[in-house]
Amino acid sequence: MLLYLKGRRMNDPVTEDRLRAQAWKYYFVLLAWPAYLFFLPAVYARVGWWSAAYMVFPGVYLFTWTGYLMHETWHKYVPNVPNGLLYHLYAWMLVTDPQVYRAVHGFHHSNVHTWDDTEFHPLGEIKDGPLLALHNFFEVLLGIVFISALAQLVMPGHPVHGRNFRAWRAASSVCVIALFFGGVLYLSHLVFGVTAAQALAPLAASLWLNSFVIHHSQLIEHGGLIVEGDFGRRNLWARNLRPAGPAEKLFLFFTHGDSREHVLHHTLPRVYSRPFPGEIPLPEKAVYLDMRGYLRVLGRMLAGRTERVKA
Repeated sequence: MLLYLKGRRMNDPVTEDRLRAQAWKYYFVLLAWPAYLFFLPAVYARVGWWSAAYMVFPGVYLFTWTGYLMHETWHKYVPNVPNGLLYHLYAWMLVTDPQVYRAVHGFHHSNVHTWDDTEFHPLGEIKDGPLLALHNFFEVLLGIVFISALAQLVMPGHPVHGRNFRAWRAASSVCVIALFFGGVLYLSHLVFGVTAAQALAPLAASLWLNSFVIHHSQLIEHGGLIVEGDFGRRNLWARNLRPAGPAEKLFLFFTHGDSREHVLHHTLPRVYSRPFPGEIPLPEKAVYLDMRGYLRVLGRMLAGRTERVKA
């Protein structure tokens, strides 16, 4: 494992110049996601629930892109953008409190595939059985909004995260989020004359769809899996979605390839960013899934069972 990491650091093709060339995406998404929200009520008012096609594209595509870039700003991969400012803006546009992800994502990397990973297991260990099945049902159905809400609830009393949690930051985030979405929808009302129902109904549907898709990308990578082993072995079990057929390729398109080489993000977190798929070989013991394999993962989760691996 160490040889693999050292070898890839020495020959890594992801140069700083190539990363700097990604900066335009950060500003494009900052404009494109609010623009999508601005037009959404008008599209819904005109074609009704046929607007679901608009919610899928560009809606899901832009939301997952925003989430991907929020993750990149947390890691500060691209050096020539204001990572701290953009991180906060993306978090609010994704309807989340920036202090939560800031705390739990570092824990995710250090405690991946354990019950201490508060990004995926904010309630800690839940024994196999009906309670886990119920928890997983809501996670699978509601997506990232469910896990984020749980993380927000447990963070103030968490033995580690609670030390840095500030209620005023959470309250400020609620205000900023309300101003952002309220402002965009009110502007849409002024320009297109849409009603409150025509604005709020498609917004709720779009946010649920986005939450559903982005979290299933994460579940492909880590869902329902606990690994007993050292840090390196646990990282190697970050699953990767093989682009085996149309379903996999379509999912990877909408999620910007996030799951395609996810093991590299965990084994090379300091040098690997994901705009350049296929340029760094995956470790020999990398775990691959196709959609059928992922359905088996979901089946096990919904049955209230955890896959436990001794690596």
